Formats: sequence, structure tokens, C-alpha cells
Amino acid sequence: MKRMKWMAAMLCVGLLTGSLAGCGKGGSGGAAGTDGTDEPEKGRYVETEEALPEQLEGWDIRQIYALEDKVHLLAMKNEDNRIQLKEWAQQEEGFADVTPDWLNGLELSAANDWTEVKLLCGEGGTQYLLAGYVAEGESDYKCHLWKGGAGEAQDITPQEWTATNEWGGYAMISAAAVLNNGTLVTVNSPNLEILSGEDGKTLESSQMSDYCDAMISDGENIYLYSNSSIGEADIKLQKCKDGKPGGAETITFSESMSGVQFCVLKDGTLIAAGADGIFRGKQSSGNTEWEKLMEGVETDFALSDRWCVSLTATADGRIYTMFRTSGGGNVLRKYEYDPEAVTEVTERLRLYTVYDNSILKQAAVAYHKAHPEVLITVEAVYPMYYYDETDYNAVYQELNTMLLGEDAPDILVMDHLDIDSYAEKGLLEDINDVLDPMEAGGEILANITKSYIKDDGKRYVVPLQFAFPMVLGRDISAGDMESMEKLAAFLSGADYNYMGGLTVSELVDRFYPYFCNEIVKDKQLDKETLGIYLDYLKGMSENCGILPSRDENERAFNMWELASQAKLAFYEADGFNGSMAPIAMADYVKGEFAAFENSFIPSMQMGICSKSNYKDTAKDFIKFALSETVQGTDYYSGFPVNSASLEALAGRDRSDAEAETAIEAEGGSVPFTIKDFTPETAQRLVEICKGLNKPVGEDAKIREVLIEALEGYFNGGQSRENTLQKVEDGLKMYLAE
Repeated sequence: MKRMKWMAAMLCVGLLTGSLAGCGKGGSGGAAGTDGTDEPEKGRYVETEEALPEQLEGWDIRQIYALEDKVHLLAMKNEDNRIQLKEWAQQEEGFADVTPDWLNGLELSAANDWTEVKLLCGEGGTQYLLAGYVAEGESDYKCHLWKGGAGEAQDITPQEWTATNEWGGYAMISAAAVLNNGTLVTVNSPNLEILSGEDGKTLESSQMSDYCDAMISDGENIYLYSNSSIGEADIKLQKCKDGKPGGAETITFSESMSGVQFCVLKDGTLIAAGADGIFRGKQSSGNTEWEKLMEGVETDFALSDRWCVSLTATADGRIYTMFRTSGGGNVLRKYEYDPEAVTEVTERLRLYTVYDNSILKQAAVAYHKAHPEVLITVEAVYPMYYYDETDYNAVYQELNTMLLGEDAPDILVMDHLDIDSYAEKGLLEDINDVLDPMEAGGEILANITKSYIKDDGKRYVVPLQFAFPMVLGRDISAGDMESMEKLAAFLSGADYNYMGGLTVSELVDRFYPYFCNEIVKDKQLDKETLGIYLDYLKGMSENCGILPSRDENERAFNMWELASQAKLAFYEADGFNGSMAPIAMADYVKGEFAAFENSFIPSMQMGICSKSNYKDTAKDFIKFALSETVQGTDYYSGFPVNSASLEALAGRDRSDAEAETAIEAEGGSVPFTIKDFTPETAQRLVEICKGLNKPVGEDAKIREVLIEALEGYFNGGQSRENTLQKVEDGLKMYLAE
């Protein structure tokens, strides 16, 4: 475990002096009018939910599109490997089933759930269906094309799609559109194909200069782009007249955001929508000017428990989006300009975090929807998926500068930051009044949250999620590996190397987080307590053997070696889905698992800046973030602190997360299946979570000194007493600061 806490004590010294300005600068929220009066400015885009027909319950809505300014839906259901398709159209009283006879009569049989469908509508009402699936009795994915007609569908699949390519597979059509001239355009990478709308024959095929796998069309032009470029600083759309790439015009969208979707109106107006907002692009004289219509936080695009399936817009300015929720439901949202709507935000709070996170975004957006007058902006130093080394010195400098100046955040996520130091300097608010009632009512796991009560009875942070260190073993009982004391006693009498050879740093990293909080008392090293843990480490080192170094191409044994050489491994169990693989391995080797040291690994430890102008709102937000509304979604990043959410997620079907791979076992490579565990195992995980009571510790300086001091102790060249003294000498000045 290498999560280091950079205490950076000297960087915090400046916080002892000077007055701190109030947090949450700009509290008026800009609700007043721009003419100097108190009247709020009117007119803005608003989000509303459009009701879907009850008959579509259980159907998967794959596409929305606009015909004559009416929204149409393409819904699919797969029952007993038979694919059903329905078209619904928006009417004044709601949606009506308008499925044509040719689509109703189309019989498709699929061998699995991997099915892609798109309905194309051309001039004069001619319709086409593009469908890709693995047909029953076949083993390969194929794309098919039908033309709608009077009563029955006409199969116009191009002959080239039915023949295997040089890689032994069939054409993978990633995008398609129908043009006003009666032709179809498809992306069959790396080629762009123009097909006859009458019989599907390939009229032209040309290789694209850039990789593109997505397409939209205004009827006269197609716009090609790559889904792999989503999230980059610039997204390039290639506008091709009549679907021909020669002389293509490049349109640049410079709003980097994940999950962005595009659509285009008949007049060439472009719409882009994603987590950062909804944008409209007007084309004129070869240029495209992008206008931001809505902030992302005002929309479902910013919610992490749903994703956009399809986007469309009408000529009168309405924008529609179909979302699929993590629970499997469909949600249709409409975005429309309301001339009477006013900006309701009167409180603007800032949430500071080192790493961006789905649950933080979910909480901020959901809270704004419940409280339109409050807008909480998540400000992350690093993006969500950042794998390089984090510069915590720079993080501390930035945060301390904000706290000393007029730009302090209201809410802080304190993961891997020195919580005690900031609390001692009066920079964090006591949040006991939020947590006490929730604990008393059993709403949250008190065994987790009460771990943060300080000697003075106050609490300054609370984690929104947690993981726990799962220890897995074969030829060892759960009881013998559940703590350092029991594990050391077992390994001392074992004649097999259970963990494989470890370097000093690897052994320290694996075990020091479980005792680093216990060996410091009143800013001094507790040598007696440290001595006990040194004895445990010594016994473990004698079993595994200490390596002088490790080749950069090698690594220590982990969970995957349990099937071959290792008999003991550790795994960070970060939620029910995250526990599937290690439990499957324990089952495979007929072994056992346990929570090590009854400890937990907290994440998103949230606190409040004591100088915030909106402390009551910030406290209410923390309460909201701990509620089922936020915690009831599986974010694949940890177990929820909310009690009801923990039970609900334990009972969820996880079959969609099952997987197959290959592992090395005695005798060579063997197949390995990761399956959903039994309800009994799920309940065991719940009971483990309810019994955890000790957060793991992390401290870069303590880790550094232990690594320097222990090598001689492990190889027998240094006594226990000398080792304790060496650690004390190395930490004396640091602990006194």
C-alpha cells in the first residue's frame, strides 16, 4: 500500500499567522439583474423530464431522432434471443406506437445480448434499419441492412459485408446516415462507403485520412469524428459534402469533456452536450461559433449514474436526450429556452479535491437539482484517471495559498492530506452535529464514522466511501491471517514461503499502514508499541526472506499467484464488484479470506472550511452526500457509508460484471472465471463492513525512516534495541514540529 501522506509541516507554518478571508467568495450568485436593479435577469435554458409510455417499461431505448420537429424513439427488447423493435412518435397527448408493418414483421434472432441497431429516415419517409448482432447458430458478429417497404423489409445488405475480411471477421459498421439524394453513407473503418438507397450496392469507397468511427448528418453533409478523441482539448469534425471526403471542412469543438454527444439540424446548426454543458454551434462562411446554452451541472449529463444514449434537436430550439441509468431504466430529458426562467442560484460553494471523482460530481449535481438556489462546483487538482505520481508538495502550496488568501474553498476532500494539522490550526469545522443524529438513527455506519472522533470529542471529516484490505490464503485459516499478531505467529512456524521474497520497502509498505497511527503519541514515538510490531515484522521477514533489491521487470507476488506459487496475498476490496475477483480466486484455490486488522481504507474524507460563509449549507451537503440518494449507486470505487445503501448494493445482481480470463497455475495457463458471489458471501461482506473500526494510516516520513532502519534488523546485523533507537532518532525532529 503506497498511499503516502505528505505532511509538509513547514508549508503549513504560514497558516499560523495572518487572518483568513471568508470562503465562498461571490455568494450573491449573480442573481441580480445587470441593469443595477435587484430584479433577476430572465431567460435561460431549463431541463425538464418527458414522460415515457408505460408500455416501454423493460425496453431498451436505443435511439431518439426528430422528424418534422417530433421526437421519435427506437426501442428494443431481447427475449429468448428474439429481438423486438418498436418505433414511437411524440404526439400532443404523449408518445404513440407508430411501428411500421415492415419493422413489426422483421424477425431477428440473436445468440447473445450484443446487438446494435439504428433506424435511418430519408426524404419522403423511406426508412432503413442497420443492425449488427451474432445470429443464432453463428459465432461471428455481422452487420445487416434492411430497407422498409410496404408490408415487409427488403434485405439490402451489401455483398461486401457478408464476406470475411483479411482478419477473418466481418465488416464492423460503426456509423451510418441517409442523405437527401437517396444514398447511404457508412463508416467501415478505415473506409467511408456510399451505398445505393435502392439496393444497398456500394457506389463509392474511399479511405479516410483520419480515424473516425462516429457520424452525424444534416441531409446534405455528413460530419465525421472519432469517439476516441472525446475528452481531448479539441475534437475535430470533418464536414463532407454528399458524404465524400474530398475537400472536407474541419470544424473544431474546443470544450474538452467526457461523454460528449453531437447532433445536427437540417440547417447545419450543431449541438454538443456533455458533462461540462450544452453548446450550440452556428456555421457561417466556413466558420463555426460555439455558444454555451447550459452549464453541465444544470443537466443530467453531469450525473455519474447515467449516460447519454442518444441526442437530437428540433428547429425551434428544443434539445432532447435519452439517458440510460445504472439501474437499467430510461430517462428522456428536454432542454428548452424559457424566457421567464430566472437564475435561482444565490449560494455558490466550492469543493476542493486532489482527485476528481464520480461520487463528488454526482453529489454536487444531485444537490443542485434538489436545491436550485445552491451551486457547488467541484475543483479537482488532477483528473479522475491520473496515474502519474502526485506532487503533494505542489498540492499543499496551492491549498495553503488559497486558505491564506481570499480564494478559500468551502468544502475540502482531505484524502492524503494532513487532516490533524489543518484541524489543529482551526481551519476545519466540527461536523459532529451532522453525524451524531445519523449515527443514532442507524443511517450511517457508526463503526466507520466514529473512528474520526478526536480526544476533544470533535470530528472534522467523514469518509463517503471505504475499502478494506482483504487477505487471501490457501493452507491457512481465516483466523490465522486476520491480524499481524496471528499472521506472524503462523508464519514463524511455517516451512513454506507464503508470500514470496520481499524487499524491505515492500514489507514495510505492506504492513506499516496498520500500525503507523499507533506508534506516535503526544508527538513522540511509542517505542514499546513499535517494538511489538517490529517483532511481528521480524517473524514475517524470516518466512518470506528479504531480497536486497528487485529487478524492475519483476514484481512481488499478488492475488494472481495464489493459483501457483503464493499462499498468501493482499487485495484492496473497494466495493462489491471490486470483491468479485479476489473471492473468485479464494474459491478457485479452495482457500479463505478475511479483513486484515479489522481496518478500512477511507476515501473522500470530506470536511468544511471553518471560515466558509455557508457552513450550514456545507453541512447539509455532507448529510446529503451520505444519504441513499447519492450512496445508492455503485460507483465501482468503494463500499458506501450509508447503511441502507450497503444492504441494497449487497443484494444487487452483478452478473453483468462477470468475466473470463486466463491465469498461470500449476501445470500452465488455465481459464479463470470471475462470477457473482452467493448471497451468503455478499452478506458476509456486509458484516465485515459493519465490523471495521480502524482507518489505515499513512505517513511518508514514518515510512522512510522505517525502511532505512529495518534492513539491519531483518538480516540480523542490528539489535532490536538499536533499531528502535534508530527509528526514534530519525523521527524526533519531525514529530516535534
